[in-house]
Amino acid sequence: MIIEDACHALGTRYGNAVHPVGGCSHSLAACFSFHPAKTIAMGEGGAVTTNSDDIARRARLIRNHGMTRDPSEFVNRDLAFSAQGEANPWYYEASEISHNFRASDINCALGISQLSKMEKFLLERRKLAAHYEARLAGLASVVRYVAGTHGDHHGWHLCTVLIDFNKVDLDRRMLMEKLNARGVGSQVHYIPVHLQPFYRQRYGEQSLPGAIAYYESTLSLPLFPSMTEKDVDRVVDALADLLNLRSQ
Repeated sequence: MIIEDACHALGTRYGNAVHPVGGCSHSLAACFSFHPAKTIAMGEGGAVTTNSDDIARRARLIRNHGMTRDPSEFVNRDLAFSAQGEANPWYYEASEISHNFRASDINCALGISQLSKMEKFLLERRKLAAHYEARLAGLASVVRYVAGTHGDHHGWHLCTVLIDFNKVDLDRRMLMEKLNARGVGSQVHYIPVHLQPFYRQRYGEQSLPGAIAYYESTLSLPLFPSMTEKDVDRVVDALADLLNLRSQ
């Protein structure tokens, strides 16, 4: 059983851009996030997509207190239907215990509005990512741009680079602080899961050198649709200056 974590992948395709993420070509379901930092934003919340009628019904049920208003599922027919056999308009049944996992109507209205702009947002992100790639090529001795996989239709939720801090006089904390002082925000995505207390308590200490190597060198640079190529230039120039590199 495969459930896709597609929180960063709204509007993307894979496999030579044949399969849309969320189309569930090879999975039971896909999960999306609409946090403000994602491709579209509705404040908070997300969505699940699936090709399974059973999974869709189950998801709708458990998101809403386990309540159903579907007359075909009613058990207590005496309460549910009138003497003429029509479903009472106020009636519902709680077929199991669940919670309120619904996004609010206001959040959903924002999300629907944002969906109409999704392709524009993706286009802008791809243009900016291409400009980042071209500009960062001049810093390749120290900074490696993390490009998308060939043939995939990337959404560029994040712009990440790998920095060889052994070759420069700054560690990552100092670099982030100096970038911030120049008005350039940055972040680290992400701390490896196996280092988190919950997983250490559950699975013990694990050696995952690939994850650690990536974590120790990664840095996320600003990328959002309202940026301009001049903004990208400013970010790259600041990075080059602080790392004592010559940008092109």
